[in-house]
Amino acid sequence: MTRISIFISLLWMLLACTSQKPSSKIMNFNGDWQFTRLDEETANKAEIINQGADWSSQYDVTHVSADASLSVSAEVLSSEFKQLESVSWEEASLPHTPKIEELTVLHQWQGICYYKKQFIADKDWQDQKSYIEFEGAMHLADIWINGKHVMQHAGGYTPFVIDVADHLKFGESNEILVRLDNRNNPLIPPGKPLEDLDFCYYGGIYRDVNFIVKNKIHITHPIKANEVAGGGVFVTYPKVSKDKAIISVQTHVQNESDASAEIKVCQRLMQIDGLFQQRNISKEVELAKATDMLSPGEAKHIKQSINVTNPRLWSPDAPYLYLLKTEIVQDGKVIDVQEQRIGIRRIAFSRENGFEINGQKVRLVGSNRHMEYPYVGNAISDQAQYRDIYHIKESGFNTVRLGHYPQDKSVLEACDELGVLAIEPIPGWQFFNKNEKFCKLTYRDIRHLIRRDRNHPSIIIWETILNEAWPPAWWKDKAVKLAHEEYPGDQCFTSGDSYGYYNWDVQYNDWEDGFNRPNESGKPGFIREYYDYEFGGHYSTTRVARGDGETALLQNAWNAQWSHNRYRTYYPWTVGDAVWSMYDYNRGCCDNICLSGVADVFRLDKFSIPFYRSQMSVGKPLPSGEFDPFIFMANYWDNQPKDNKVVVYANVEEVALVLNGKEIARQKCDDGPDSDYAAEREMWYKGGNPFDGGNCGQLEHAPFTFENVKWAEGEIKAIGYMNGKDVCQHVVKTPGQSSQLSIDYFESGQPAAANDLLIVYVNIEDDNETLCVNSSEKISLEIAEGGSVVGPASVAAEAGIASFLVKTDESQRLVMTAKSAFSEQPKIVELLHE
Repeated sequence: MTRISIFISLLWMLLACTSQKPSSKIMNFNGDWQFTRLDEETANKAEIINQGADWSSQYDVTHVSADASLSVSAEVLSSEFKQLESVSWEEASLPHTPKIEELTVLHQWQGICYYKKQFIADKDWQDQKSYIEFEGAMHLADIWINGKHVMQHAGGYTPFVIDVADHLKFGESNEILVRLDNRNNPLIPPGKPLEDLDFCYYGGIYRDVNFIVKNKIHITHPIKANEVAGGGVFVTYPKVSKDKAIISVQTHVQNESDASAEIKVCQRLMQIDGLFQQRNISKEVELAKATDMLSPGEAKHIKQSINVTNPRLWSPDAPYLYLLKTEIVQDGKVIDVQEQRIGIRRIAFSRENGFEINGQKVRLVGSNRHMEYPYVGNAISDQAQYRDIYHIKESGFNTVRLGHYPQDKSVLEACDELGVLAIEPIPGWQFFNKNEKFCKLTYRDIRHLIRRDRNHPSIIIWETILNEAWPPAWWKDKAVKLAHEEYPGDQCFTSGDSYGYYNWDVQYNDWEDGFNRPNESGKPGFIREYYDYEFGGHYSTTRVARGDGETALLQNAWNAQWSHNRYRTYYPWTVGDAVWSMYDYNRGCCDNICLSGVADVFRLDKFSIPFYRSQMSVGKPLPSGEFDPFIFMANYWDNQPKDNKVVVYANVEEVALVLNGKEIARQKCDDGPDSDYAAEREMWYKGGNPFDGGNCGQLEHAPFTFENVKWAEGEIKAIGYMNGKDVCQHVVKTPGQSSQLSIDYFESGQPAAANDLLIVYVNIEDDNETLCVNSSEKISLEIAEGGSVVGPASVAAEAGIASFLVKTDESQRLVMTAKSAFSEQPKIVELLHE
């Protein structure tokens, strides 16, 4: 369960309008699972928990599948169940990955794995509805309850819900068994074989599982209800201004009792005070009520309007949220309740004005994010998801493209809270299968994507295309049509990258536009990926590791500057751009990590992150507070800088360089000419003419390129000036001999918590606490209390930092010790508990 969901659940106790608690419950179902892979390695290594069961007689091998082509034969299941009689099972908690991978993943684990869990079904649930919701399991799932096969679900990125009430033994122990098959399957999107896919989808029950108990008269689940533009609670905003907003709320209520029922639907709008990391509910703003009658077995959409005077509108710089509490009341008792945070806003795209939110123009500055962590793949804690979005926001981006699949719902909750606009795709990349079954699943993904996420104010574009797959026009026509069916009105914007096809609401254009592929769509455009492939394809000069050194990192940052400056010339018809990518990631098909990130796989910044941070102006609202004057010198000062140049990224008027206490230069920002992009196209692979003092005319804040700088050991300081006053400084010292260690972790707006996933950094420093950027010494990390290291516990440092992954447990604190050949350093981190 996400931290936001837990927060909302706790609010119920404070906000209930009667003394009666609703009978509906959503319970975390992540703990106390057991797991096994059907391979020899796991069977030999795992702790034996249970053996000897006669699986073939206890489990139904008669398969329930919506599609015979995806069904598993009775012979295969009988064989696997025979193996399960003697395998070893290991304890598991969710999210879970079936295998801890190497740091560099070449051909991730694929195969069959099983999960099982024993649980008690409360006797009080017997006269109610019971469901189990899987938020994501990769990617062909078969489910048994007490030996009965109850569902198969194909697809690893969208949720599925099982009605289990008729299969439970109330007041007794029950067992759920899950079979997962993540092997290549051309019928299941994304469909492309992993050895060619260029990213990894990993495996396991890698997202949360929830056990839901509801009254027989209840708000439906939008996925389970399977209603076009319906099911659950659907919130839209037909009118929005600073003076008044109209909130339209459609609630789908189902009566599964055997009697007619008169119900009241109450919509309570609660104000949440504060910005960004919001927590405090101050008051009820509005209340709307409607009464209706439901016959036995009837389901009905009940529509209501809420009028809000002087609404606090949601936008990237002011992401105000409200809590909408939907109650179903019968005979004066609340029998069901659903709570969700919403943001009041309206959006528009046009060639004339670009992107607008609430009538205000906003230029989209975006990044692309793959949802993976080192070693565990996609099995990431909600806190870790939040940290990534916080990092994206604080780095100067107001938009994230969730390439190339729907990501965990906690990602969008973080986007809502932090004011990050989101572009959400269906699963797909460079693969199309005209087979009817594949197409059917892609269309289902569009519907389920929108049904799951339609109430998030952060979502501005539904990417209803199989990315770079170039499907035929008939497929695209239907994809656009389905999206608008699911989200009717003028607030649904689809996008796609098929050139020559112009029925998208927003047309993707990219770094080729302006050369051999001019935009002819007449639609507003968005550059979905840039800064990587145009600089040399798979050998792009952008793709550098932190350990490749200062010169390589400068080239990486120059590529970001050069291309971002160029694409901003297309505004407003090109509403913005998204750098590929935010983080380095595993391609899976190659024996190397794709190094296209502005930060590395451990979330450590390259020089390009300070470039983007420098594009924010002083006073810009951020989760950490208003943005201050910023300055960063892209230099390690460990030897003579390349071409005798020192590059400074800053949002100030003037910068001075001070070397060992003496000012050696002072100047205003670069103002040289932009490249003749067409003429210099052949130079792209070389990165153009780096740091020529130009290619900055379209930027918010141009860099400062100092020339003829002579190196001398010691300290160099960059001082930023505004109105003649010193407003910010950045000091870089020549690193000395490695002598000590310090420990930190990727906090990024979310302190360490119990049951969390932390990236821990061990820094190698000299006597003056200067990072030894050239050090690659071996460091080990030991955990005495509070968790365990995931992956290797001893690694070589890269650019002076050794990075580890730590999974915390239920303890009150995390106790760590870092060790090297020259030093030992302890660290205690207090762990938050929800």
